Amino acid sequence: MPHTTTSSTSIADRRWVLFRCCGLFTHYRPIPGSTALVCTRSGGYEGCGRVIQPSEFPEAAHGDEVTIHDGILKYGIDSAATFTHSHQGEFGWPRTFTARELDRYLAEICAWQSFQIEAVLLEAARNRECHHESGYGLKTRIVRG
Repeated sequence: MPHTTTSSTSIADRRWVLFRCCGLFTHYRPIPGSTALVCTRSGGYEGCGRVIQPSEFPEAAHGDEVTIHDGILKYGIDSAATFTHSHQGEFGWPRTFTARELDRYLAEICAWQSFQIEAVLLEAARNRECHHESGYGLKTRIVRG
């Protein structure tokens, strides 16, 4: 069964991110007639074939949720969770955002692609901290809490 921790956040309020398997364009989908999930590429194509059971689903941080949402294994970040975003040499930083605000900031201001945003949000949500370095050498740090 999916893991849920205590939170008053509804499913619609969460910021959902995909659990990736073997690459940027893979995720886990349920196997029809089974409780297991299999690695699948975008568009419904076969992935690497890795199969996971519900007992292998990653644990969620406090207030977050791991579940099958819209037919895909996803991690739901509590809407009340905050993330502090900082990067080297920037005046007026660090700044604190909710997951949705940080998502919007990284997409609209920093021009990150969705797969990059999902990866750092997931890492910061689960591990409490994430470091990212752009191709231009800009170092970004995101800390949960």
